[in-house]
Amino acid sequence: MEIASAIQKFHPKTRPVAGRRRGSAQSAKERTAGHRTNGFLKSRFLPFWAIQGRNYRQVEAEFFRSLVNLCEVYEMPVPDVSCLAFPQNVTTAYMKLKDALKQKDKTADCIIIKDESHNATLAVLKTYDTGMCLYYIPAKPLWNLVQTAKQQPLAEMLLSVYAYLYQIAKLPYYTESDSYLSCQYESLQNWIDEADDDSEEGQQYRDEPTEMLQMLDHDGNRLLTLIRNNNWLLKWEVNIKAYRNTADWDLETECLADQFLTLFKEYPNRTLFDNIHDDLIEPGETERVRAEQYISFYWSGNDCFYDMLFDMVNNEFQEYGITDEPTSIQLFDTPQTKVLNDLNFESRLFDLIDKLCGILNQYDHD
Repeated sequence: MEIASAIQKFHPKTRPVAGRRRGSAQSAKERTAGHRTNGFLKSRFLPFWAIQGRNYRQVEAEFFRSLVNLCEVYEMPVPDVSCLAFPQNVTTAYMKLKDALKQKDKTADCIIIKDESHNATLAVLKTYDTGMCLYYIPAKPLWNLVQTAKQQPLAEMLLSVYAYLYQIAKLPYYTESDSYLSCQYESLQNWIDEADDDSEEGQQYRDEPTEMLQMLDHDGNRLLTLIRNNNWLLKWEVNIKAYRNTADWDLETECLADQFLTLFKEYPNRTLFDNIHDDLIEPGETERVRAEQYISFYWSGNDCFYDMLFDMVNNEFQEYGITDEPTSIQLFDTPQTKVLNDLNFESRLFDLIDKLCGILNQYDHD
């Protein structure tokens, strides 16, 4: 039986308008639909209209300084709004800038930043498009390999990869109580416990999945103990060389481990969440798909809970209008020499996770 990849699209159906729940007769909440590349952020611009008296001069000057800095980097003419007064001059310049920037770089977006250090500074954003996918890495395939004597070189090489993803990239693990998927597996157990069929068949229905949940928790924790060990990172190159000399050596698998190792060497302290800025886009919105919810370790793509788990996750995510995706920010509060937005790490890591799940499918069996 062919096993589906662990990389799954969520929102498989047309997404509802943000704030409107499918099948609900209630009115939608008043909020901006949450697409990260929707240019104009009202929540960031409202302070212009609220500022009165002499304060606006400082805000106006800050905005236009950053405007000049941005236009120099992107080699664009500074919009001429000298005939307009504040705040119309800022509004018009901003909208003209956004149009010109899109013509220069379709992947770039521009916002006005207001935080503790800035009142009105332009910034360029670039967002990595995760494709509305669930990046769930299965633990069971590696646990199967760990228990197979013949596969120890492969298991040890992959343990180095998993140790990197857990210890350095900081992917959540499903047996940890503060992880999103831990709550989902707990919900599955609650559903089983609440079944009201007291017959012998009903009891068997509850016993078998309960035993399975206990097993995936027990075995998952044993694997977690292994990948917490820093020695797998220290022995990574040795493990790759040992695997290379085995009879079951596979070039694609070794190359994958090599690419993960190269990424680790180039970004030794980088986590997958360093470029997640949930305070940037609609910061007051709590109904959002957070990175730790769609990126995680989970147990298996070949067990009795797979379909239920993914249905639960998909159904929840369909209620949300915003997805937190890696976003690179370049502020123009000072003169810049070049475009600095860089999502190279995220692009490579997501691609490697996708390939890893594809390789693991062949070991995800009972």
